Amino acid sequence: MRSDVPTYSYTCVDRSLLVRPFCRYFVHWFVVWMPPAVPANLLTLGSSACMWVMLAMALAADNAAVLAPAFLILMAGYVIYDHADGMHSRRTGTSSPLGEYLDHFTDVFHGAIAVVVMFLVAGRADSAVCLIVLWAVLMAGAATMAEERERKELYFGLTGPLEAMLLTLVFFASWCWPGAAEWWHAPLVGGRTVFECVMIAGAIGSVMTSAACVLRIKRLPAGLAAYALMSALLCARGLYFDVTWWETALLLTLHGADYTGRVIAGHLLGTKRPWPDFVVPILMLGVSLCGVPSMVWAWGAAAYLASRVVRSTGGMLMVFGHHWRWLNPPAVVVNDAVKN
Repeated sequence: MRSDVPTYSYTCVDRSLLVRPFCRYFVHWFVVWMPPAVPANLLTLGSSACMWVMLAMALAADNAAVLAPAFLILMAGYVIYDHADGMHSRRTGTSSPLGEYLDHFTDVFHGAIAVVVMFLVAGRADSAVCLIVLWAVLMAGAATMAEERERKELYFGLTGPLEAMLLTLVFFASWCWPGAAEWWHAPLVGGRTVFECVMIAGAIGSVMTSAACVLRIKRLPAGLAAYALMSALLCARGLYFDVTWWETALLLTLHGADYTGRVIAGHLLGTKRPWPDFVVPILMLGVSLCGVPSMVWAWGAAAYLASRVVRSTGGMLMVFGHHWRWLNPPAVVVNDAVKN
């Protein structure tokens, strides 16, 4: 490991109303049943696999709504083990910067996947609301990590990620009922359906989360401001030009993962504050303004962003890869008093 890397210290303030009872009275039992030899990093990757399987199933389905029971199970697995990994690492005394990076970085994708799958289940993935909600969720994730980078403290308010995950579970559970589509697509306000209004409320909540992060930082970091602008350009392009929803969703997610991943890496490595990518948002907006067919350009842009993500992740593995374990050592000390 580099000699200039700061000593690892994880500080989290979680004001969530539900996280403590959820972890203490529910997730705790999944943790104590887990063999101490199992590394927490494998739990992180296992929970992530639940989300990627859910996305693959939703994209492959002719009617994603019929898969709601399967999505409910997969989402529940993700929610449980997204909290169990940290509890298990504390229980076994194996917390590490690599574990924090894997947990927080993969959550960038998980939030985006949850949004996309919900819209696929509702049959509204091609709506403008989908892109707006996706942008807002990615923005909130970036702001949360930027706040940790600036204040050296991860902060979650009264309604945080757990509440959003539980509401997603309720959403999938509701689609197990035959009359769900009629209820969710009933008009509610201004011609908007119940589903659209709920999703817009979620987007507003995400924007408020971003604003709260900036208020606690007491200034708007230049990198975060640039990310907000560049990601908004990508979103606006998807809203105002003839672009497929999945193209915009793909670029928004990769662009957000690239920036947020570098913010997390900068926090753990003690390096300078990162900037978002400027090339893809400006290039793709220019392509659309010129009326050029964008498909080839979009795939090229996605490959470019993916390469940035791979390089950033590879750099983290080079520094912190020695923390990776396939099995915890036999001498690990187990503390079953850990409940949150």
